[in-house]
Amino acid sequence: MTYLDGLRDATSVDAIKNDLLKTAYENEGSFLHRLDPRVLLLWYVVFLFVPWLFYDVGVLLALLAFVSLLAYASRVSLFLVALMAFTVASTLASYAVVTAFTGDPLAAIRALIPFTLKLTIISVSSLAVFSSMGPKTLARGLRSLGIPRQFTFLITYGYRMLPVLFEEYHDLVNAYRLRSAAPESPGRFRWRHYAYLLKTSMRAFYPMIFNVAKRSRVTVEAMETRGFSHSLHDEASKELQLADMRVRPRDVGFFAGSLAVVAVIAIAL
Repeated sequence: MTYLDGLRDATSVDAIKNDLLKTAYENEGSFLHRLDPRVLLLWYVVFLFVPWLFYDVGVLLALLAFVSLLAYASRVSLFLVALMAFTVASTLASYAVVTAFTGDPLAAIRALIPFTLKLTIISVSSLAVFSSMGPKTLARGLRSLGIPRQFTFLITYGYRMLPVLFEEYHDLVNAYRLRSAAPESPGRFRWRHYAYLLKTSMRAFYPMIFNVAKRSRVTVEAMETRGFSHSLHDEASKELQLADMRVRPRDVGFFAGSLAVVAVIAIAL
């Protein structure tokens, strides 16, 4: 297998789909997954504000390295990391092109680097936290913080529907490809081939949305017959769901250690 074949396999639809699903569901062995979800959510809220307290590029780079280590320990999807890196690079490049006609592009990029680093730190922190929590863990953490169960159920149901939607959309695309004729000539730079794939993808989107609406209605009726609405305001049901949630010494140590790392970075740099 050549390098291009390996790259094509790594960037195929199936590879990206499996990578995203693995990030969402199979991170039980990661470091952050073993922590209490309430502590992780509190840590995330704190790190939403911490980058905005500093303006020094060295401090921001050190914070980015710290949250990147946590993201690596959380087994974040490489596709998401690549997408985020591409977004950051394209944003800086677009500002450089715009300012090339109005002023000094290098000065504009130097001025935007601290702001971009702050947004990148927040983005990497989001990937680290939410990649380490499965749908059930996230829903329980939000439920324990007082979020209504209707909202937490939507999160759990949405997560569980993702694999079904991926498979159904893939099957619909393949069905349309079998029933329609591909262009005989791909054209220059294969534009006819890509236009055919885009058209097929758009045609498969509406049947998938219709099937999702039908499946959601069946799910609602099934849950109502099992007393879902009654359990929304039942305190015994809430206590049963959150009975095994405990803030342990390792949770406190992680939170305090993170604040200590931020303090050391701020003092040293």
